[in-house]
Amino acid sequence: MFLLFLCLLAGCGGGTKTTETGGLRVLTSFYPVYLIAREVTAGTDGIILENMAQPQTGCLHDYELTISDMKKLENADILLVNGGGMEAFLGQALEQYPDLCIVDTSAGISLLTEECGHHHGEDEPHEAEGNPHVWLLPENAAQQAAAICGALCKAMPEERETLERNTARFLKEAERLTEQAATLPVPEDEQAAIFHEGFAYLAELFGLDAEIGIFAEEYQEPSAKELAGAADEMLEDGISLLLAADDSGAKYARILARESGGHAVLLDPLTTKAEENDTYAGRMERNIAAMRQALEGAEE
Repeated sequence: MFLLFLCLLAGCGGGTKTTETGGLRVLTSFYPVYLIAREVTAGTDGIILENMAQPQTGCLHDYELTISDMKKLENADILLVNGGGMEAFLGQALEQYPDLCIVDTSAGISLLTEECGHHHGEDEPHEAEGNPHVWLLPENAAQQAAAICGALCKAMPEERETLERNTARFLKEAERLTEQAATLPVPEDEQAAIFHEGFAYLAELFGLDAEIGIFAEEYQEPSAKELAGAADEMLEDGISLLLAADDSGAKYARILARESGGHAVLLDPLTTKAEENDTYAGRMERNIAAMRQALEGAEE
């Protein structure tokens, strides 16, 4: 059972804060935070929710603020960020807005550390660091929803009932997703290679050990040396599941799946807008279904 601490978290200031247009302008840093905040704020009166980095943006590693982004920051009352180092692109920009309330939605969440083998570029060193893709574990997303609720309840207490009801519903959905994942037919000590940094959290949700991480820069071609080394390691360790997003990392996964006889599973990191059923629960259910299909196919 997830800990329900709706609207008890410290927010920014107290009492109602509205703009000249009669609403509270809430800005999210990028799409996963927006996806959660949209469910928390559904049906509220006076909360104007907007996303900053556009839905086509991925995990923001190389993102640069645009003039449009700066205008959104200037007009915002509250900025909801993922935290954990994800929004490094904001840099010194926020110094221009000292009155802007910033809510770190991942505060208090334990980040996974990147301890598995990494292949970023040939002979490129990589130091272990915290993994900020916390939203891909439903219990973490539930804490993020509660943090959003806490800040918004403090800013607009007249919307407390709606915010708490929405967040309670989200927490139940997150718990249901965890229960669904627990029914996956995962063999004991099953290992996986991941091709997206966030999939370390999906591996944990699915009960897999993420032993190899291969994270390519966009448009980077896989080198023969990297592929050979990763294929040898996968065969030696008996790794047959390769978890990839539909991005540049999918190329690595498909090639290595052919080399090792494994299964490449395309999963959704939730960083871009979905064409249908664009909800947190709906998209995570598709991830669980894709993993179930891969596991059942591996058994045949």
